[in-house]
Amino acid sequence: MIHVSRDFDSKIGVLTELRLFVRECAEQAWPQATAEQIDPIELAAHESAANIILHAYQGQAGRLIHLDVSADRDRFEMALTHEGRDFDPATIAPPNFDGSRASGFGCHMLQQLMDEVRYIHGEPRRGIRLVKHRTPTPMKEKTMALLVETFGDVAVASLHAEQLDVGNADDFRGDMEPVLRDHRHLVLDLGRVQFVDSRGCGAILSCLKKVSESGGDLKLCGITRPVRTVFDLIRLHKICEIYDTKEQAVASFRTTPS
Repeated sequence: MIHVSRDFDSKIGVLTELRLFVRECAEQAWPQATAEQIDPIELAAHESAANIILHAYQGQAGRLIHLDVSADRDRFEMALTHEGRDFDPATIAPPNFDGSRASGFGCHMLQQLMDEVRYIHGEPRRGIRLVKHRTPTPMKEKTMALLVETFGDVAVASLHAEQLDVGNADDFRGDMEPVLRDHRHLVLDLGRVQFVDSRGCGAILSCLKKVSESGGDLKLCGITRPVRTVFDLIRLHKICEIYDTKEQAVASFRTTPS
């Protein structure tokens, strides 16, 4: 078991030191691991720290990047936090692979490299938490794009897909498992979903069941017109509160008894 914390200066020149430190931690936690298991962790640490330096601190040196590493034989977790500008990952458009736009690849890479990616919003520190499991995960395009953010004890899961149906409902359930494991206050943002079928509704209700069993609640936001039609049909709005924005849904937990 490894638990270690370290502060790094917010300058580009520190990136090599930071990623090599993360690699040493990973090799210490997983002494028999292959390069294919360690390399994604190192690259994810580099990408996350670079984003903090360039965007949160806007290239300003002399600020701190706080790194927390926790690992055992099966799981490697790292959190990189800062006191710079907050970052809303929902504002980042998916990357274009035809060369027409150079932005958006960092967030995409993190989703592919790591098994869990969560963006942390809070005061005074905010940042990102990344988890990699020891069991090898094939390096391929993930079928379900799920963006997870935390606002205190509330998790917001945003589904970046146009449909939630029989074709991806099982992937959705699988991607939601670690979120449901760690949080009982959950907001599901369906702002990009234009179609949902019975299997999709069933997957949402399974999330509600799990958080309810732990004494929590699930709230929905960003529902599009075609999806709202389906929810009205099955009266889902009678058992799940629906809000226009994720900010409203998160705030509702602040006025609701736990």
